[in-house]
Amino acid sequence: MPSSVDPGLQSVFDELKAAGAALPDPADVGVAEGRAARERYYAYLNQPDGEIGMHAVEDVTLPGPHGPITLRLYFPTDERPAPVTMFIHGGGWWTGNIAAYDQICRRLAMETGCAVASLEYRLWPEYRFPVPVDETMAAARWILGDGAAHGLDPARIAFAGDSAGATLALYAGAELKHTGAVRALALVYGVYWVDVDTPSWRAIGNGAYGLTVKQMQWIWDGYLDGQDVDPKDPRLAPLYADLSGLAPTWVMVGDLDPLIDDNRALVERLEAAGVAHTFKIEQGVTHFVWMWQRLYARSRASITEGGAFLKQHLRG
Repeated sequence: MPSSVDPGLQSVFDELKAAGAALPDPADVGVAEGRAARERYYAYLNQPDGEIGMHAVEDVTLPGPHGPITLRLYFPTDERPAPVTMFIHGGGWWTGNIAAYDQICRRLAMETGCAVASLEYRLWPEYRFPVPVDETMAAARWILGDGAAHGLDPARIAFAGDSAGATLALYAGAELKHTGAVRALALVYGVYWVDVDTPSWRAIGNGAYGLTVKQMQWIWDGYLDGQDVDPKDPRLAPLYADLSGLAPTWVMVGDLDPLIDDNRALVERLEAAGVAHTFKIEQGVTHFVWMWQRLYARSRASITEGGAFLKQHLRG
């Protein structure tokens, strides 16, 4: 039986509803209405009360395979070159952007004491798989090749992301492990295979805890748009990447997140590959929890924990 929703988290849900910032299921309302709801949601979550100050914040435009790519660089101190976490946002590959994750990236930079490079990648339906993967890899390789000119240490890199961003972060970490520059990964309630018929999806994927089976299938259908892609392609399902030699990895998920079985399966693969890892299951917590850092103490505590893991390995 799943645990009860944490009372503090229920208060967040109540506040979002009262503020008109609760999210409809996009599988019911479609992309346009779903994005409009997400913009209200992101705006409410990023209100500037208590904004975390940075020594410097800089937007950089770099060339990409599908057009220019934007990275926002956060520097918590005057250290240059600074170790860097490349952060890749979630949102089902159809929503989300740098602005939506601004406060999360500021907090992560503060907690790690290192730079954060937040990626703006193209979304569906305008762009389909594998565009987000291509742009993630282009940005990561830019940090390795040109990051030093922008105050980043290309020899000390970590990858972090939430939800769909964690999928991209794991793939990037696996693809670039041979460089020796990737020091750590922080993967937050990620999607690691194309399977919505796991026990956790069957048990808690009915909408009682946010995500639904219908929504996740809608995301896969929209992202792939009928392409004949091997469901074990690591760009899509990085659970099937070669994880041997992967950098130390922090995996977090809530026990009320239907994606918990994706995360359990990943941890089994990490164990089999001999990868040093930490697996944190948050009791009474659903998907999206990092998004609520302005409103919810446990969200801030989780970012602090993930940040400490990254700092340990970026500085070690």
